[in-house]
Amino acid sequence: MRDFEREELSRRDFFGLGFSVASGILLPTSLGGCGKDGGVRDLRQQTFVQPAMLESENGLLHVTLTADYWNTELSGSHPETKYSTSLRAYGHGGNKPSYAGPTLVVKGGDDLIIDLINHLPFNPPAAPNDPLLYMKPNTTNLHVHGLHVFPGIYKESNHIEYGDYVVDSNSGGVVPRGGKRRYRYKIPADHPAGPFYYHPQFHGSSAIQAASLMQGAILIRGPIDELPDMEQATELVFLFQAPYFAKDTIKNNFGVKYGSLEKFKQIAIHPTGHGIKSEQDTYLDAQPILINGVRQPTIVIKSGEVQRWRFINTQAFNYLNLNLDDHVLHQFTHDGWGTTSYQEFPDVSQRGGKGISLAAGNRSSVIVKAGKPGIYLLRSLPVKIDSDKHAFFLPEDVLARIVVVDDGEAGALAKKIPDTPLPVSDFLKPIGDEEFSRCGGRKRSILFNMKGGNDLKTASAFQSDRSNPVGIASDVASSAEILITQNGARARADSARASGISAEDSGSSENSSMDPDYLQPQPSNSIVEYVVLGSVEEWTIFNFNSLCRPFHIHVNPMYVTKINGVPIDPFWCDTVNLPAGGTSENPTSVTFRMRFKDFSGPFVMHSQMLQESDLGLIQRVTVLPVE
Repeated sequence: MRDFEREELSRRDFFGLGFSVASGILLPTSLGGCGKDGGVRDLRQQTFVQPAMLESENGLLHVTLTADYWNTELSGSHPETKYSTSLRAYGHGGNKPSYAGPTLVVKGGDDLIIDLINHLPFNPPAAPNDPLLYMKPNTTNLHVHGLHVFPGIYKESNHIEYGDYVVDSNSGGVVPRGGKRRYRYKIPADHPAGPFYYHPQFHGSSAIQAASLMQGAILIRGPIDELPDMEQATELVFLFQAPYFAKDTIKNNFGVKYGSLEKFKQIAIHPTGHGIKSEQDTYLDAQPILINGVRQPTIVIKSGEVQRWRFINTQAFNYLNLNLDDHVLHQFTHDGWGTTSYQEFPDVSQRGGKGISLAAGNRSSVIVKAGKPGIYLLRSLPVKIDSDKHAFFLPEDVLARIVVVDDGEAGALAKKIPDTPLPVSDFLKPIGDEEFSRCGGRKRSILFNMKGGNDLKTASAFQSDRSNPVGIASDVASSAEILITQNGARARADSARASGISAEDSGSSENSSMDPDYLQPQPSNSIVEYVVLGSVEEWTIFNFNSLCRPFHIHVNPMYVTKINGVPIDPFWCDTVNLPAGGTSENPTSVTFRMRFKDFSGPFVMHSQMLQESDLGLIQRVTVLPVE
């Protein structure tokens, strides 16, 4: 266990308090985090808050979600520093909006029906001097991130029902003020068990909504959950959130009301955020991370107890590098895709190694066995996200305080880590050369390239330099371009460019004369890759920028086989990190194989740094049925 900037009691102080909760773990009285002095009152309360959990019955889970504004108080970098906020959030079943949508629990073979009702106000007009308002911040839809489900529209229904359909036109989507859409997800019987999540994916507004509080977990149950030791272990869902909003400490709020997130510029000019700082020049500011709406919550656990934790990185841009002081995190799913054995992540400071790296959109399931009584920190360690001339890092952040108490009368608490091999679905069979060749054997190359400034530090400097009328706001806020080559050779003629103006005053005279089309983002359907249902293909995604970025594809998971052209031990995922350090002469790359099975229809692949996706780093895929 390490000290952390005046925050933590030493273990000697902890024992000096004679603290014990042998009679039971105390429940939270509020959503507040821990106090600066780490006093007895804080230690006696578990402030970790679990989202509401809704489970399917008789093969069906039917939920009504509402999208609306929620007026509340959220913590800044310190738990006791509160800000009055008004952010978009989900409510459910007649309940008012909250810090997260409910956790939806279903099994393979179940039907999940979500009625989404939009109570957000009308979109503001797209003013000539503020072109980024074309983002339509109050138009929304729904994406079930990582689920292998039908992506189209069920036209045979009496009422139109949608699958994981996110390719709405710019004028489509769920309309404001009472617009409603029904989503039906028929979970395949062999769907792998693990954590997934839902969030908006309307092109142009996905970042501004995900950077509010519009997300919720999905848990797919399977044989692994029926193991006695797994079933007995207390399950905690961690939605790592980083809501952005205007506040006094940010000099440039673009005229947005205090506590609100209304303009794309707020999350594009400085995409990594504000609040978590470092004195080192190579470290960027970062947005404070909340867990289920709480800053640095306390989790009270008994010595020797085993719990299973579901980590979901719902941030719109930033990475996590998870580490638990003096403990081992035993990972058994990466994203929602399970493994037969654990990948162990010991405390980096104790035994070396690395933390669990989660890009935006990544998930992880871990088993934790509590050690000796004491106070331990769940941290996000520094993350290197750029490999330009000057490499940049996200700073370390404390995410939660783990208070391990004497065993006492542990009762029926889980005490044993489930044995291996763990059961996994046949869906996750390796894709070998024979199957690849037999099912088409086609290879494609996809080139991702954000055009604009590559220096993330420029964005930080711009915050205090209001004299720059245009400015370059990192890879994200300038312009985007996707170049596509197939078979590693032929560039497609329909590659497109998108631009966003990162100026303090985008209505200046030099900008007002620009071609209006130049100010529009690339539509999500402007470039299409056509694939035949039942085929197996190998794709290489190239990254032409120094910034590392998460690549996400909908519907079908990836079987990753190479990094930068070098074979690796293959693994399954649906969101993969494109390595940093790419250039136009020497891009970095990830190669994967994919089965296009079960479902035909249109979906997208994109940067899960959603600011980039909204600006055009997105492409459509259409799976064609076999005639």
